[in-house]
Amino acid sequence: MSSADYYGFESIYKLVEAAVQAKSDVLIAIIHWYLTKNAFRNVGIGDDKTLSDSEEQSELLPDGWNSNPKSYALRYVNDGQLYLLHGVDTGGLMVVNLVQVKTLSASNVTFQIDDTVKSLKGSITKLIPEVATVLDRVRKELLVPVFESNKKDGETQTKKEPEKVERVDVRPTNPLLIGGGVPVGRFGSDPLGVGNVGRGDLDPFGRGGGMLFQPPGGFNPLADLRRPGGSGIVPGARFDPFGPAVGQNPRPFRQPGPDPDHLPPPGYDDMFM
Repeated sequence: MSSADYYGFESIYKLVEAAVQAKSDVLIAIIHWYLTKNAFRNVGIGDDKTLSDSEEQSELLPDGWNSNPKSYALRYVNDGQLYLLHGVDTGGLMVVNLVQVKTLSASNVTFQIDDTVKSLKGSITKLIPEVATVLDRVRKELLVPVFESNKKDGETQTKKEPEKVERVDVRPTNPLLIGGGVPVGRFGSDPLGVGNVGRGDLDPFGRGGGMLFQPPGGFNPLADLRRPGGSGIVPGARFDPFGPAVGQNPRPFRQPGPDPDHLPPPGYDDMFM
């Protein structure tokens, strides 16, 4: 890193240099500066987990920040969210934790104090000769884990479930069919046979035998059989040459016998059929 990468640290440190009492103070001061460089603002000391709009945000270290050189507690705001920074000197090992209050995302980084801090006064490279390495670890171990966790939480909350598409039956319905269905058409089905009413009368070759029109002036096969003196069929009317018998032996072309048209259908007296 060049000297430009440490811009701002000298100004901050000059303000607190007289109050620095231990090497752990130097570590906290440089971590504080790096946080402010990444849009964090200090809102005081302590571990209060509530944040009010009246709290003043600052890039400077607050009064009393190093009142206990063995334990540090600072509060920060970033993008409207509250963070707590804790530093503890555990017998020469400095352990620093960062917690995002809302999501409880946490991270930590540790330093050997004497190996890291070489002086209490001077430039940043004199205070911490390996400052580039220290700041790189602060970024990777302290900041990135918290921000990556927050990003994943946000993506999980905003992820939408796939919309369910309801299938709509757009087929036209036929009011004559029970429960709807495919409309009766030229190639459609007609389960009730409504479209076939009267078809047997018009088809002389159908199952019912059909009915025939008497051609005007044509041959009448039943002439002189139904009544004397002329044809029994009105010219042009439909007639059934195989219909019920009228008089004696109305079917000269058939063998005599019982007329099925006069017999009751099978099972006519069975109420359960």
